[in-house]
Amino acid sequence: MTTSSHSVPQASTPASNAPSDVQAEEKAAAFNVLADAIASLSQAGASSATGSAVRLEMGRRTYGGFDPKRVGYKRFRDFLDDAEARGYIEIDRDRPGDVSVAIPGATAEAGSTARMRPDLWKAFADWNPRTSRFYVLNEDRVVTLPTEPAPLEPNRYAELRAKISENPSDFIEIKPISRQQQLDWMRDFALLVTDPEVSRVLAEALKSEHPARYFVVVLRSFPNLLNRWHNTLRERVYAEALKWRDSDSRLTSVQINVPLSAQPAVSQQPEEAVAAARASNRRVAEVPQKHTHDREVVQFFTGQTSKSVAYAGATLRQRLHEAIERMPESELRKICIPVGYLFEE
Repeated sequence: MTTSSHSVPQASTPASNAPSDVQAEEKAAAFNVLADAIASLSQAGASSATGSAVRLEMGRRTYGGFDPKRVGYKRFRDFLDDAEARGYIEIDRDRPGDVSVAIPGATAEAGSTARMRPDLWKAFADWNPRTSRFYVLNEDRVVTLPTEPAPLEPNRYAELRAKISENPSDFIEIKPISRQQQLDWMRDFALLVTDPEVSRVLAEALKSEHPARYFVVVLRSFPNLLNRWHNTLRERVYAEALKWRDSDSRLTSVQINVPLSAQPAVSQQPEEAVAAARASNRRVAEVPQKHTHDREVVQFFTGQTSKSVAYAGATLRQRLHEAIERMPESELRKICIPVGYLFEE
């Protein structure tokens, strides 16, 4: 079993009974495999790692040994939810069908030599208003839970609410950076782009129904600009985290960044990637997109095709992908497609 190259918070294990200790060790190992699986899928070029793809990759890496029930979860989704609550991953719940998962702050690490702790990154950068997040002073970690309790919520949330209520001084609330503030950062960035066409397309994307998502889709066409945006976002989130730390004397010793010794080595970019970055100042309409949906989104905002046709095509493809991800193998075998599409061009 491989050891994760990511800095992952280690779960504390009770010292009393042996079976619990064993399960706690296996759970920690499972979280490490989870981080490795997501990193592997991301490095392979996937724009996002779906839950089903991550589970398959975890099974491959453990020779089929990974089982959510073995580490105390009824379903794989429960395992992912707990991993998110502990700050190991972030889950995109706005995505219909199969959820997508990522390492918190992973996109903001590009081009930087230091990165924020995953639990703090998620606490500040995730603008979900339905989630509350607290720093636990005596454990040096962030915990998250739904702001409003639900009748049948998991026991871990009820237990955490009780702890916060009984010992409020042990928990310091973290206010996330709002969606509006992060969108303002995106607008500021778009205005500073020197290419007027790219700046205009970014501004149009920010007026859409999903401004943050389509802003990033457009930036994928320009690796150097995407890298600059990631660094900008990292710096601004880091600045907000520093303000939070400076606001309370009890937080003075909190480490915002992952220690340099725990960070993975930065590999050299292959010549192809360097060449692509140098050539990335081409006009928006001339840049090929890796995914058809991304290409149609960019065309939609550049006006290269009819907006209604582009939107309809992008929506149809997205729905088909989502349906396929939910279908069992028996149903997949019934799908009829021209044989040519089964081969790479």
